[in-house]
Amino acid sequence: MGAGLWILLWLSTRAQAPLLGLALLFAAAQLLLGSYYPDMDMPAESAVLLVLISTLLTVAIVLVATLFVQMAMTERPKHPTLHLLGMIWRFLRDARTTALGLPVFASLVVFIYAFSNVKGNIPVLQPFAWDSTLDHLDMVLHFGRRPWEWLQPLLGHWPITFVLNVLYNLWFVVMFSVWLHYAFRTAPGAPRTRFFFAFMLLWMVGGGLCAVLFSSAGPCFYGPGYLGLTPDPYAALMTYLHRANDIVPIWAVSTQEELWRLHAEGSAEASVSAMPSMHNGTTLLFALASAGWPAWIRRVLWAYVGVIFVGSVHLAYHYAVDAYAGWALALAMWWAAGRLARRWETTAAATRFRNAFAQSSASL
Repeated sequence: MGAGLWILLWLSTRAQAPLLGLALLFAAAQLLLGSYYPDMDMPAESAVLLVLISTLLTVAIVLVATLFVQMAMTERPKHPTLHLLGMIWRFLRDARTTALGLPVFASLVVFIYAFSNVKGNIPVLQPFAWDSTLDHLDMVLHFGRRPWEWLQPLLGHWPITFVLNVLYNLWFVVMFSVWLHYAFRTAPGAPRTRFFFAFMLLWMVGGGLCAVLFSSAGPCFYGPGYLGLTPDPYAALMTYLHRANDIVPIWAVSTQEELWRLHAEGSAEASVSAMPSMHNGTTLLFALASAGWPAWIRRVLWAYVGVIFVGSVHLAYHYAVDAYAGWALALAMWWAAGRLARRWETTAAATRFRNAFAQSSASL
């Protein structure tokens, strides 16, 4: 088993080398920026360990949750706890699963570390300058009114806002669930490679390059006490959100306050960025990547695209044009990733791993 695992892991690593290459390229770009911009807050190298631990914990939690849902929906055993523990053990001891997912997991750790450093330093690389323009574009594209004003009569009730905030925060679970499925539970091939190419390129181009070029803070930070732009067309929305937060927890309010506090301190943990909306862009990517999945999952993911859009506007995280830009980038990266994946899957490294994976047994 040991020798077979290492052989398969080596073939897997070679087959997925472009993903690690993209992550290392992004990390190198981040280090290069740090040398040109000495004011950047660059965490110590030990922060990679923290990213590794937090990513491991997140993946573990999502894995247990998805296995539990699978068990509850399809198996419904007499002793669910023991059955769930058995499912987890079978997943962990499957050498094919380990060989398949470990290289892309390593790539993700490097990528998250580099991306976090870039995003947290956006105001250093490019001070917030696009909020007024994005607000004006929203007015022009939405018939002279801001999108939140159109939505407020329908959504401006605290129970609706609370549910939207819960669903909006579930984005992290959805993201890691889709990523986990493709990393560990999807056989090697063009669809799997396409997803990871698109995922990484979208975050690099959208969350990195475009976020710096179109540096903006978002509607929640528009007015006095934040960017100081006047008049503040989002004051009424923020007043409503704070009042709703007095009734039930609206986590967007406390999250936004904490993000601005970190930004004011110059911390790389701030991660204040509006354009383009990666919440919206990645959610569309997940829906695109669900082709071939059960119909009900696809319908849920496509509906979730709408939920994230409405939530991002109503909770004052994003201008609507941020979402449109995120969607456009997702479509472009999905198209480009399809071409790249089909070409890469014809290489000798990818072919060898596909064949070895198909011929190996579950336990090697």
